[in-house]
Amino acid sequence: MDFSFLYSTRIEKTYDDDQAQIVAAFKELVKQGKLGISLINYYKGLPLSYPATIEAVSNGVLELDIHPQQAVAIEKYHYAFIRSPIFPHVVGAHVLYVNVRRQAATLKNFFFAEILAERRNAIRLELELPTDASFEVQGELFPGQLLNISMNGAALSSHLPCLSEDHFETTLHFDLPNIIQNTLTSVKTPAQFMGSNEHDGVHVHRFAMTPDKALEQQISQYIFQRQVEIIRELKEMSA
Repeated sequence: MDFSFLYSTRIEKTYDDDQAQIVAAFKELVKQGKLGISLINYYKGLPLSYPATIEAVSNGVLELDIHPQQAVAIEKYHYAFIRSPIFPHVVGAHVLYVNVRRQAATLKNFFFAEILAERRNAIRLELELPTDASFEVQGELFPGQLLNISMNGAALSSHLPCLSEDHFETTLHFDLPNIIQNTLTSVKTPAQFMGSNEHDGVHVHRFAMTPDKALEQQISQYIFQRQVEIIRELKEMSA
């Protein structure tokens, strides 16, 4: 999976030199018997950070014992971030192998990175099923689907590119789920277009929102319900 939208690189020397430095640092940790690191993932937008234990480092591959719920996330998305005081930045890695039942994973292709989601001041969660959404451009509605949402941000997918690359003020319309009642509520809020990126022919448009108090409460309720739903799913899949 391409997970480059989750991070920006922080190359210290060159990609190859950094990777060699990272692998050498892992070997030094093993030599010193300091086998504990922190492993970071996002599962449908929910951040997961658990301790992991280094089992071995060989041929540029790191073998780990990992938390069962994190194993589920790694199996789904095939990436992981590592945090350790030995490194100047978070380390990104691709997944070579993962086994949920054995709670084991092997990682490769290491690089220094900054996790973009850590810049936010609120969790942004993926919807289980995207809902209808749109935003206004010069008085016309630009259709799409709501992919994820936080208290002050959202992302829409569309097969249409936004013609403007500049930030602009708009009104965001979307259907907000109520998980407990199994209903959708059509809402709108002032927003600012923050930019777009494209994955496999689908354009993802990002927005900063300024909801009023009533909508804030609705979004807060949804995010709480969605977190409970995601955590329950992780527990069931890792049991």
